[in-house]
Amino acid sequence: MMSVQQLPANDAAQPAAKTWHCGTLTYTKAGIITLFTFLLFGSFSFNLMMTVVPSILPLKLKSLGASDVLIGMLLTSIFPMFGLVISPYLSFKSDYLRTRWGRRKPFFVFTLPFVTLSILLLAFSEDIARLLQGSGFLENLSPTAAVIGVMSVCIVAFQFADVVIASVYNYIFNDTVPVALTGRFFGLMQMVGAAKGFLYNYFIFKYAESHMKEIFIVTALVYFVGIGLLCVFVKEGEYPPVTEKEKVNTRGFSGFKTFFRESFSHKFYWTKFVYSMSPAFGAALWPFNLFYYKEMGLPLDYIGKAAAVTSLAGMIAAYFASVYIDRWHPLRILAYSGVFAATLSVANWIWLFVTVPPLAFFWLNMLGGGLIGVFHSALCTVAAVPFDMRLQPKSRYGQFCSAQSIVTNICKMIAGAAAGYFFYFIKTQFFPGSDYAYRFNFVWSAAASIVMGFVICSLYRQWQALGGDRGFNPPAPWEEKGYEEMERPSFVGTQVRWLNHALGMTNVMMFSTVAFMIWVTYWLWHIDWTTTFEVYLFALIPVSVLLYLWWVKIERAIKADVVRCAAGEPVKDGIPHHGIFFVKACVLLLGMPVKIGLMVVAIREGLHTGVIVFGIGAQIADLGVILAVLILRRLERGNDPMLDYDGRKAV
Repeated sequence: MMSVQQLPANDAAQPAAKTWHCGTLTYTKAGIITLFTFLLFGSFSFNLMMTVVPSILPLKLKSLGASDVLIGMLLTSIFPMFGLVISPYLSFKSDYLRTRWGRRKPFFVFTLPFVTLSILLLAFSEDIARLLQGSGFLENLSPTAAVIGVMSVCIVAFQFADVVIASVYNYIFNDTVPVALTGRFFGLMQMVGAAKGFLYNYFIFKYAESHMKEIFIVTALVYFVGIGLLCVFVKEGEYPPVTEKEKVNTRGFSGFKTFFRESFSHKFYWTKFVYSMSPAFGAALWPFNLFYYKEMGLPLDYIGKAAAVTSLAGMIAAYFASVYIDRWHPLRILAYSGVFAATLSVANWIWLFVTVPPLAFFWLNMLGGGLIGVFHSALCTVAAVPFDMRLQPKSRYGQFCSAQSIVTNICKMIAGAAAGYFFYFIKTQFFPGSDYAYRFNFVWSAAASIVMGFVICSLYRQWQALGGDRGFNPPAPWEEKGYEEMERPSFVGTQVRWLNHALGMTNVMMFSTVAFMIWVTYWLWHIDWTTTFEVYLFALIPVSVLLYLWWVKIERAIKADVVRCAAGEPVKDGIPHHGIFFVKACVLLLGMPVKIGLMVVAIREGLHTGVIVFGIGAQIADLGVILAVLILRRLERGNDPMLDYDGRKAV
């Protein structure tokens, strides 16, 4: 036998092929490509199902005369009600399941026919209702009421089947994707999701009300094929055998106690679970946003095209966004974004007082605003799953996700019904017979953004106290050490050059508001809008100047702290990380043409009140930026900013 020393020199000199590891799994480049292909196709199928069905059902129910409360309960409360009971049990058990197919895939295989069948039942719900009425069942109901009743039953069946697969779906990524590639994978996953969004919204959504049956049939077939291929071609690794102690602790009532004792025993996880309610508030509002856009005069074709174009742009942005997930840390990305969301959350209040032509609203606000913020949106979306993976113990990932789902599902149950009642109350008490009530959607989203902003700031501070970028390990009360060690990718600290760019662009944005006010004032004087001119001259311009001077003071204070830190001296306040600050500064600066466009439309349409409202809105936005930066400084107070540290370049 030839020994290693006897190998020919040219063979011995060949470099070993690069490999990646995830638990017991080892991948070559070809293996990674295969893994990503089937995971991404499965993700496309799953997300298509999760997008198509909820996007069409509110329109169908609304056209049948269903109330907002019923729509809210069926589409945003039933799913979490099932999830509250089913998800924790399945997730907890999946962590300890050991089969030759793995611990997650058995759930995929089991639910595949049931999810597919439930979508098909929804597709034929009107035919089923007619058949039942023709057979003597439901004969006491009108044809419309019968269809609503059958659809309600089918929706419940779909939600039940869906919640089983949704309970464990994301866990397979944690068990099969190498940590070093998580950012890139979820960037690709976001690109696939954006491609799905573009194709569906641009070409199909406009037929949502007229061709529901055909759309649902195709969705069911795509789901069956995509998830089926994932089950066949994606391999899970081997897991440590379940010990006798773990079998005892996870069986029956002991398992119940173990679940809650481990999952809810640390403040850090409690805070994270509360923050997980954020998507629930957004999901509760989503069905009514369709009605909001229709109230603003947009047909379904325009709504779908706007979503399609932003999805296409998001597909491109997602790849570049994925690069920064590990460099900036997903928690920091979501924390900083949460702060800006909280301070800028009331932006849509202007539409209570202004109605512009639908085409102007579409091009400037809906499409223009969506495209400007697409990179930031992609960054937050891509960060969502790595956020869980970087903060929760790997050994009990499913368990902690399910514990989180308990809190989330309780919130969804309440939020779904509450959102429906919120709009029902406004419509019946103040705007009977009108859809104007849907313009108050900003009240709901602003309240949620402010509360969740406080929560994510608290979580960020706790993460810093537990080690932050350099030393965080997930708390683990079941371990003697009190934590579970985890692999951490390299990260990038505050880069002074990019921080200065962010400050400079924010300065330009603030100054542009002052120039914007002066320009509008001159135009109003020129066209003899006397009252509006006086409001700008004696109120809005002075306020803009004061806001700009306040910002200049803050900018100088941040730069002074950077100089102190570089010299080894203690800083007076915190130095914000450059990442999301820079991205948000770009978004705000690019938003100036939208403000100018809306103002031009308002003046040309003779909207005196609208011109004043748009001016006040611009100043409220500037105030929100200032408050966000002050909060970020407070958030970083007492923490080492690690100026110009770049872990990627460490030897």
